[in-house]
Parts: sequence; structure tokens; C-alpha cells
Amino acid sequence: MSNSKIDIVSIVESKLKDKVQIQLGQLGNAAVNTSNGLHRDVVKVMLEADEKTAIVAITGLDLGANLGLLYHLRTSNAFITIRAEVPKDNPKIQTIVDLIPGAAFSELEVADLLGVVFEGNPSSGHFLLSEQWPEGIFPLRKDVKANEVKLNPPPPEGARTPEIGRQVKIIIGPQHPALLEPEKFAVTVDGEIVTKVEPRLGYVHRGIEKASESRTYLQDVYLVERICGICNACHAYGFVGTVEKILKTDVPPRAKYLRVVTLELNRLHSHLLTLGHAGLEIGYETLFQYFWRDREPIMDLIELTSGNRVYSSLMTVGGVRRDIRDTDIPRIKTTLEELRKKLPFYRQIYTNEASIKARMQNVGVLSRSDAIKLGMVGPVARASGYDIDVRKDEPYEAYGEIPFKEIVYTEGDTWARMNVRMDEVEESINIIDYALDHLPTGPFRIDAPRNVPIGEAVCRLEAPRGELFYYIKSNGTANPDRVKVRTPTFANLPSFLKTAIGESIADVPPNFVSLDPCFSCTDR
Repeated sequence: MSNSKIDIVSIVESKLKDKVQIQLGQLGNAAVNTSNGLHRDVVKVMLEADEKTAIVAITGLDLGANLGLLYHLRTSNAFITIRAEVPKDNPKIQTIVDLIPGAAFSELEVADLLGVVFEGNPSSGHFLLSEQWPEGIFPLRKDVKANEVKLNPPPPEGARTPEIGRQVKIIIGPQHPALLEPEKFAVTVDGEIVTKVEPRLGYVHRGIEKASESRTYLQDVYLVERICGICNACHAYGFVGTVEKILKTDVPPRAKYLRVVTLELNRLHSHLLTLGHAGLEIGYETLFQYFWRDREPIMDLIELTSGNRVYSSLMTVGGVRRDIRDTDIPRIKTTLEELRKKLPFYRQIYTNEASIKARMQNVGVLSRSDAIKLGMVGPVARASGYDIDVRKDEPYEAYGEIPFKEIVYTEGDTWARMNVRMDEVEESINIIDYALDHLPTGPFRIDAPRNVPIGEAVCRLEAPRGELFYYIKSNGTANPDRVKVRTPTFANLPSFLKTAIGESIADVPPNFVSLDPCFSCTDR
């Protein structure tokens, strides 16, 4: 069942009683402390109580003699973190992939970076790290200095697997004309029908989580922006928002509204980019040029409000770095109104154009139940009738004060995913208009200490591609002890592995682009 009145914490407490310890208000609505093995019992209770229970991320921690595991899960109306620990000399724990299939990537990542063995997970081998990375060295452990790791020689090229009957393996990437970023997908086809998709991530893994531990919080704001050039403002907010929770900082009201304006401008330019890119992937280059033409004025507004065109660098702990001048507001509103007037033209193209319908409708269909099981987020989830939006479910900054519609389609195909973004363009315009019309007076920033007291916190926000998750653990110094980032594309990629099966190889480009994938984000 799915009910906003479900009290998931009370249900877990009543079912498991003294087997677990519950800390209210920790790392979400509650942190559930378990011994090794009981984490599965907590997950089972949550799944039985709420059909919308889904995995968000798994954070691995080096605790000295033990390795800590934080299972972050969302439900209809709550965010729960399950704690578990395993000894570092025998770091084994049971998988939850059989309960929540969407946990597969998260388990593989923790296995690769911290060396935890998830018993029962059918996959193995490097997931993010290079094939040249030495075995037994796990970069997120505290005793590993990344700059001292000596890579192995490149492995010899393996013998080509012989084709079986009509089965042919097509390698897409890591270098491919259709991929702006290097990633690899091995697509097996029978004739022209896809039968299997095998991903290989990590080609742009830069070790940002590890690098953040040796830099100050101030430096890390700029570092995490480099995770993604498109949604950089979202990453900056995710980081500073988490730090502010540890500091218990009360951000000024004006700063909250200015942050919303920045985040929605970020959403606008991201959605316009993707809507145009989708046209390019199906050979509709005119549509691509039109969308990117109309994206340019939004980039100008980002530069106007932040001083920078790509990396806005506007967010800071305690508020924003600069204010919006009263004389800039009319220009912002005029530019947005000009974009609004063009939306009916684009909407009728996506609704009626034969090429769009032929290449996108009934392509890459993802059911609502599969979207939940796989932990989908953002437009990918909402296009399948899975109504999740952090701005609505857990309002942050000024979103709880601004009226807007949550866009949900039920078709679950490529066409629906693109139309969710189309409708969200107009909603973003409405949100910015409202924020500018109701912009509070007062300061736009307050001072915050450089040293952050010992603590930990999580932050979720609705980036253009969906829910973006941050976890930070502080140690009382000017540098964080641990920074964990789970990006929307990392959450959404498993859907492609499912929806591509049984469809034509020709449908791979429109299906894949409808996820709006970003591998720089995914690999970090």
C-alpha cells in the first residue's frame, strides 16, 4: 500500500522491537541501528508497509577496525537510514538486491571503493575503478593515499567471444560519436533485437569523494560543482545544504528565494538542452537547433544572476555570494516570458510531429512498479506514474512557500519522459516568476565558521535529472571526514538495462537519451 499517513518508524519499531535501536531525527526522519544481517529484516518490514520504499544510496565508511554501511531509503513520506557494520578483516554482509533490485549499482560501488563483499550479489569485478587498479587496494579507506597507488600494466586484450547463432555483441563506447562523455555499453542483439545490456562505468571517475577529504569545506564547494557542468548549482547546494544542517545554520529568507531562482534556472537550461539533444539523436537536427537557440538566453540569465555562465559558484555556506539587483528583475521576467510564448510551438511538435511519435512513443516503456523497484528518480520516475519530487515531498529552501504543479505522466515511454521535461520548463518559469515577485528583503548571506563540529547529515534536492543525494560526516576540523554523492543518472541507469531488452537496436538512442544521462555526474 501507499499512504502518506504511514508511520514507517513506528511500524519498524513495533515489528522488530528490541532487535534494533532507532534514533529519531538522525540522517533523515530516523536512523535504524542494526547488527549484521538484521538490515534485511528492516528492509523487508519497510517494503511490506509501503510500496514506495526504494533505495536512494548506500554509503560506506571507514570506522577503523570496522567498515560502516548506511542504507538510505525513501518511502511515501519518510527518509530512513539503516546502519550496519562489518569487520574490516572480514567485510561480508548479505545483499539486498533480491529485495530491492535497484540496490545493485550501489552495492557494486561500495565493493569497489571500500572492499565490502555483498554475499548473494550476482555481479563482480571492478565497477568504477580502472582494470589497472591493483587488487586489494580500496581508495576510500583512510590508509590509502591515492597518489601513492601504483597501477598495474594494462591487461591484454581478451579474445573475442565467438558469436552464437544470430547473437552479436555491439560495443558502444567508451569512445563513440553519439557519446559526449566516455562510457561503455556492450549491447547483445539477436538480429536487430536487444537481448542484453552490460554497462561499464568509471571512465571519468575522478575520485572527487576522496579528494574532498583533503580540502576545506570552502574549497569543496567549488570541487563538487565540477562533478557536473550542467547541474553544478545543484551539487553546490547539496554540499552547502548538508553542511548547514550540521552547523544548524539559519539561512536568511532572501537567500532561500535566491537559491530557488538559481536552481530553477539550472533546471531550465538542462531541460532545454535535453529536449534538443533528443531531437539530434533521432535525426531531427532542426529541433535540436531551435531548443539550443532558446537555451542561450537562459545561459545569459545565469551569467547575469551569478556572474558566471557555466559554473555559477553562487552557493555558499550561509546563503549566496551575490544578490539580484532590482534593475535585473525586469530583464529576467522579460526573457522568461519570451520563452513561455514559444512553448506552445514546441509542445505541438512533441505532441503531433510524426517523426517524434514514431521514434519515441511505446519505446523504452518502464512500468510504475519497475520504476519503484529500481529506485528511479526525476522525470524518468514521474513519466511512469511514480509521483516523487523532493521539492514537494520534502520541501527545502523556499519551495514549501511557492505553488507549482508536480508533472506526472503514466505512459512510461520515451515520449512521456520528454514531455515531463517539456511541462516542467513552464513550471520552472512559474516558480522563478513567483520567487521574484515575493522576494523577501534583508541579507542574502550570514557568516559561518570554517571549522564544522563533529556530526553527520544528509541532504536531498530535486536536480533537473531527479533526486540528488549528499551525505557528509564532519570531524571538528576545516575538512570533512567523508563526503558521499549519489547522482540522479547513477539511480536511473538500471532502467535502461531493463527497457532496452526486447526492443530494436535502432531504439537504443532515443531510449537512452530520454534518461538525460550524465556520466561526469555518475562517475564523480
